[in-house]
Amino acid sequence: MSNYRKWYCNCRGKPLELSPVETADDEPVEAICQRCGASPSSDPKHSISYKDIENWDD
Repeated sequence: MSNYRKWYCNCRGKPLELSPVETADDEPVEAICQRCGASPSSDPKHSISYKDIENWDD
């Protein structure tokens, strides 16, 4: 069993699943909202949420 986290942004009222984006070579891949630019580490409007998903196929 493995767990992973799905990130969502509610900046426009409807949840949008965030896609991982590579920002620089030395920084880890982070999920960033394509609409407002918010990410889990930089969320000034507090519009980012997440859902933990369990994968039982492992």
